Amino acid sequence: MASDGRRSALYERRRSEDAVGSGARSEEPETPDISHGQVLAIATGQNAVFVLVGAAIWYFTDRAIGQYLTVDLAQVGYGFALGFVLIAVGLAGIRFLPDLTDALIRLQGPTYFFLKDKLSPNAVIWISICAGVGEEALFRGGLQTILTDYLGPFAGVAIASALFALIHMAKPVVALILFVIGALFGVVYLYTGSLLTVMIGHAVYDVFALGYVQKRLHELNYFDEEPPE
Repeated sequence: MASDGRRSALYERRRSEDAVGSGARSEEPETPDISHGQVLAIATGQNAVFVLVGAAIWYFTDRAIGQYLTVDLAQVGYGFALGFVLIAVGLAGIRFLPDLTDALIRLQGPTYFFLKDKLSPNAVIWISICAGVGEEALFRGGLQTILTDYLGPFAGVAIASALFALIHMAKPVVALILFVIGALFGVVYLYTGSLLTVMIGHAVYDVFALGYVQKRLHELNYFDEEPPE
């Protein structure tokens, strides 16, 4: 009888522990499953939608659609120069503020869950091109243009940059950095009138930024860490 009682008590205790453990596991955040093909398809589709919406807004302002995006070598050169300046700033941050840089990268970890399985260099480049082209088409070519028409250049740049930061669904401190970067693109677009320049600058910088974030997240073993209890 005593032995049966001990076995029963042990059984109940194990059931209780299993229930607690199961509850704890169920509360752990799960990393969504997404293939590289799906990531590329989403980036491509989002790019197409952003470009079309940006062009539609531009057309709504009674501007000639042929002036929405013009191409010449000077704009290409300015775009690469802009991207390289941003990369230089990023490298300076990595060199002189490594702890802060790592903290910011960790904050972005949940947003970049799709980097758990490393993307190929070609995939990083394609996603960066899609982001640079689509986001600038929408936020600068479309939204900033119409907001500037109705509210003036300061409000146009500020509101478009705020929306640009919000769409990334980042933590507040990262969103602030994105706002500053968006405002820089906005000012360049405002003074040059060149959508191609900011598209190229954005894409060039994103190749560096996305590649470095992926590399550093794996070096920090971010995806191997146990979730906090």
